[in-house]
Amino acid sequence: MERVNFAAIPSIKIGHMQNLSAGTGCTVIICDNPTGAVGGVDVRGGAPGTRETDVLRSENTVERINAVLLAGGSAFGLDAAGGVMQFLEEKGIGYDVGVTKVPIVPQAILFDLTFGDHRVRPDKMMAYQACQNAYSQTPWTDGNTGAGAGATVGKIKGMAYAMKGGLGSCCYRLKDLYVGAIVAVNAFGDVVSPANGAIVAGALQADKKTFLNTESFTVTMDKPATPKVTLENTTIGVIVTNARLTKPQANKLAALTQNAYARVIRPVHTIHDGDTVFTLATAEVTADMTLLGILAIRAMEQAIVSSVQQAATLHGVPGAADRRKAY
Repeated sequence: MERVNFAAIPSIKIGHMQNLSAGTGCTVIICDNPTGAVGGVDVRGGAPGTRETDVLRSENTVERINAVLLAGGSAFGLDAAGGVMQFLEEKGIGYDVGVTKVPIVPQAILFDLTFGDHRVRPDKMMAYQACQNAYSQTPWTDGNTGAGAGATVGKIKGMAYAMKGGLGSCCYRLKDLYVGAIVAVNAFGDVVSPANGAIVAGALQADKKTFLNTESFTVTMDKPATPKVTLENTTIGVIVTNARLTKPQANKLAALTQNAYARVIRPVHTIHDGDTVFTLATAEVTADMTLLGILAIRAMEQAIVSSVQQAATLHGVPGAADRRKAY
């Protein structure tokens, strides 16, 4: 098994667009082939914001999708999917209904309205530009990129003690099998290392240097903690693979990948989060589901950690990338 660039996965194109001044953005993952990809989804937590997830239920008719969009902007950001649909329709990509082709574009959003300028949200034009960037192969790095531009983590004591979240990615190749993860981490909880459980980014103490430890803080309080930021979180991600999956298997792989969230985000799937994982499977090679689950979980773990490790300080919210330099 080796770690490779996402560009190695055939038919997959990834593009981002962000407004760092406003602190928001979007990320699109496109399957650029005539038949699309088998899609799946698993939604957990108490505050999700999604679009076209019902179409991915195993019993429903449409089996293949053309793209997945991750965006900030809370529910306002759901408008951005129109830009992906316009771009793909212009390229003749979508479900053929005779008079045109209708692109199938599931989406999940995260809440970043309290970061930067709440008046600026991902819209149709921003998502269209993200698609253009995907096809021009515009270089990108993890951190304050795309849907992760306005992401933050560790918010039990409010934004004054939070740290910067971001966008993360990781892709593995095992012989002819590819499994990659891309994720925007805007978690209520802390992000920890999968190797030793040490906090990488999360809620800070009053000194703004040491970590509070959200779980310990909650457990040791005299009364249950009342978060200062509620229903304003969510980690949204996509597993991309060239494996040949049925729709139920794609849904199962998304569910398995939620284990990665549980391993490196503490606490996770709270009533203040809307954690979501999508699957995009391009159906090119046969692979064992247990193997796929292991690779997907590992890739998502590394992507989540990368999202905060590479995030720089923005709008006064400290990023782990800068803390490593300072301490």
